[in-house]
Amino acid sequence: MSSIWETLSQIDCSDHIEDKGGFSYLSWAWAIAMVRQHYPDMTHRPLKSKRYPDETLEVRHEVTINGHTAMCWLPVTDYRNKAIPNPNAMDINTARMRCLTKCIAVNFGLGFYVYQGESSPAPSPALQEDYDQLLSLVANKKGWELRKFTADKSSQMDELFNMAPQGHKTKFKDDVRKLYQQTNTAMKDALAALEGVVVDEVPDPSAVHEILDEMEPLEREFVLAGCNEILRKQIEELLA
Repeated sequence: MSSIWETLSQIDCSDHIEDKGGFSYLSWAWAIAMVRQHYPDMTHRPLKSKRYPDETLEVRHEVTINGHTAMCWLPVTDYRNKAIPNPNAMDINTARMRCLTKCIAVNFGLGFYVYQGESSPAPSPALQEDYDQLLSLVANKKGWELRKFTADKSSQMDELFNMAPQGHKTKFKDDVRKLYQQTNTAMKDALAALEGVVVDEVPDPSAVHEILDEMEPLEREFVLAGCNEILRKQIEELLA
């Protein structure tokens, strides 16, 4: 059950939220399609409704995913979210679909943050850890570590940038870009220095060692990876 919640609660539902009467609702058709995309065996069914003495009605719905069954209930309400006495068929049908969506949200995680009044799902612990690491690299101006981090996490960078507080996202991207550009400049300078050594009539291996020894391990790794094939071969021959 925990794996279902972990999977569905991380899905961003923001493009499928409908606002009606000042209340937010998740599209029931999209919710079903999204759950079945991840769990094709998902089933659901309406349960017997409960009628109260004031003639208002409470609908109930049951959802089963991967063998886990849960139910939820919801009063039949109007556009002001007030219970309707003697609701008609359309009112009941609308309430059933909302109840189904709520059942998926509160029991299995899809869109649960909507019911908490949040604008987006909470990041997973792993993503939060990556974001904290990225903040630390930028704050401490660790350009080469940042370069490696962005290479390793390239598919997640948009998500990580979006985690920045509102109004700070652009500056955060700029700070990352500036650090990255600094490593680009340092790499170009290092490659130019290495090329200057190897093109001498009598190349000096100690000069190559001196240039490389002044670099941080990650810097050296990126510089050597940035060499063209000819330069890399010349450096390898000098260091052999």
